[in-house]
Amino acid sequence: MMTAHVKLDDRLSILREGDRFRKWTSIDDQRVCTVCERKFEGRQVEIRRFPGGRYKMYCPTLGCPSEPNQWFNPQAPVVSEIAEPDCWRAGKQPAHRQVRSTLRARRYRV
Repeated sequence: MMTAHVKLDDRLSILREGDRFRKWTSIDDQRVCTVCERKFEGRQVEIRRFPGGRYKMYCPTLGCPSEPNQWFNPQAPVVSEIAEPDCWRAGKQPAHRQVRSTLRARRYRV
């Protein structure tokens, strides 16, 4: 294993291929590490090359072991910001509503 010095053109390809969790549109895209809370860009990601040409990416903070699954995009909306305000009530609908509609449907069958 060795730290790879990767050309900028190749770096974006490695970021896209190595991060199955988020989309990279450029090497200037930012991420925040959930382990060390550092904000960084794709050009700062530590890329290590393993035998056989395989690459692995790590947070650029010295000593931080995080990988792409532990980074988030600070520009992307959080799910709670997208969901409807009353979505938490969706699972708390009274059970009798479904029973009534089923009974009505059966009443009209002859």
